[in-house]
Amino acid sequence: MSREKDDIKRLVKADNHIQKVVAEYGLDCFPQEFDVIPAQKMLEIMSYNLPVNYSHWSFGRDYEKQRTQYEYSGGIPYEVVLNSNPSRAFLMRTNPYPIQVLVMAHVYGHNDFMKNNIYFGRTRRDMLTSASESAGRLRKYEEDYGIDAVERLIDAAQAIQMHIEADLFQESAIEPEVDPKKRPPRVGSPFSDLFDFDGRLTSKSFDEKREEARKLRKKIPAEPDADMMGFIMKHSPREFEEWELDVLSVIRDQSIYFMPQRKTKVMNEGWASFWHMRIMSRLFQDGFLTPEEHGFYNLYNARVLASNPFGLNPYLLGVKTFLNIEKRYNAGQFGPEWERSESPDKWEIDLNVGKGMEKVFEVRRTHMDWFFLDEFMNRQVVDDSELYIFGSKQQGNVEEFTVEETNWSTIKDLVVRSFAHSGVPLIKVNDGDYGGKRELYLRHFYDGLTLEEEYARQTLRHVYSLWDRPVHLETVEVEGNSETRIQLTYDGKGFSKINLGSFLKE
Repeated sequence: MSREKDDIKRLVKADNHIQKVVAEYGLDCFPQEFDVIPAQKMLEIMSYNLPVNYSHWSFGRDYEKQRTQYEYSGGIPYEVVLNSNPSRAFLMRTNPYPIQVLVMAHVYGHNDFMKNNIYFGRTRRDMLTSASESAGRLRKYEEDYGIDAVERLIDAAQAIQMHIEADLFQESAIEPEVDPKKRPPRVGSPFSDLFDFDGRLTSKSFDEKREEARKLRKKIPAEPDADMMGFIMKHSPREFEEWELDVLSVIRDQSIYFMPQRKTKVMNEGWASFWHMRIMSRLFQDGFLTPEEHGFYNLYNARVLASNPFGLNPYLLGVKTFLNIEKRYNAGQFGPEWERSESPDKWEIDLNVGKGMEKVFEVRRTHMDWFFLDEFMNRQVVDDSELYIFGSKQQGNVEEFTVEETNWSTIKDLVVRSFAHSGVPLIKVNDGDYGGKRELYLRHFYDGLTLEEEYARQTLRHVYSLWDRPVHLETVEVEGNSETRIQLTYDGKGFSKINLGSFLKE
């Protein structure tokens, strides 16, 4: 216990020193809180997304995956920091002291980013409290309506939780249009012939009312709607009960909360790395950490910023892009004339204008990954990040990797395209009354990347369970040089597929 108290005192002292450095560097942070927790709790938070959350089998699956990686591959959870005010971050108790200090320095970079980036501006800073309260309500629903019923609803909601389109620049909430208990009977019910479409008593026949509605109805939505989950909550023929709407709202609110993290993963990690390197350098200069501790830092920092042939390292790409912006804007390598220049010597210009730090702070405030990489990823960033397209081949028991593409422009195009719409296929609600039968028509806005059909089929099953009518998905299949637009339908019993026409790939 005495050793643990001494370690906490050292961390408090480190935090105080870091705060002074952070203030000198001009970072603007929320008050920062740290929790020192066991490795198991760290893995739980990483798997459940929050310290306390509702119960679902998918979180247990993710926990087992995290635990296995940690125990058998030597992986170390590097950092967990939450978007809240005050900011909340977690330190894993088993990490060596200099690595705890590294994580703390990294956290302050995240803190500044999440406080000041415009995509975080209107997000909920009280999500920790909200999630805890929601978890209690969902446990009560399991008692009242059964675990299976609640779990099926969560399964369906999680299947489309990325397909939301919240306006991150204004607060929004999805509310049912009418209290379900006060809605009039629907057409098709045993009493539908007594009511008009707005619930008033009428003497018109069912066919007359249906034809009148067909002529007068407005297309819903008027324009394709990317907020599939919000649309279903407002317009589903299923008529959700209040507890069901609450469950959907909890999952939708959390998805909105994490949306800025998805939109800014590379920038956020790059910004935190950009500053932890400066802060740690300053601590070593001040003699706050020893040369031996410097060695620990160098080892772990190299791991964090290592190039990975299996995938893109957001820490590495982010920090290299920010460093490149700082370098170019300090040297005067910017502006329309510089951009238009074809001279290979333009990269050697150094006008010493000193605009680098001003620019990186501006970009930190205004951009998300898609725009950030499209605007600032250049040949030097690709080379510095060791971004290449790798291939692999098996040589006996050894898998060998070979570089198959080094053209920086080709690599940039692939990377930027992968960040379009935060890496989620853009699927919009095209019609909520398709064929005048309250069927749901979804359209995939194809961008050259196809959907995996089996995944799409299983997702349509979940959408059907929320809509309670046939669900149609328009998308594209590719075979050779031919692209075929198809309509995939699930009616609750089985699937059908219609060919809508083929065309050649451009």
